[in-house]
Amino acid sequence: MNTQSRSNEDHSSIEQWAMNRAHQIVIHQGMSLVEAAQCLDRKRMSSNTYALRKAIMDCLVEALKDGTQSASAMAEPRITES
Repeated sequence: MNTQSRSNEDHSSIEQWAMNRAHQIVIHQGMSLVEAAQCLDRKRMSSNTYALRKAIMDCLVEALKDGTQSASAMAEPRITES
């Protein structure tokens, strides 16, 4: 597999991962926040706002960590058998 096609695969897998994580965050934390807001429950809204913020922050940290590992793995020379 050449470098260009591997790069395209990495890019599409990163996009897929990001879409899946964003969907999970919106479904779980986002909907909880919406429900609390509809009930005008300020305590739950505050708690759910924090949970949403933390989920986004954790996701970004995970992406940075995984991105750093992927970049270092791609930088390592691959040995192919003939």
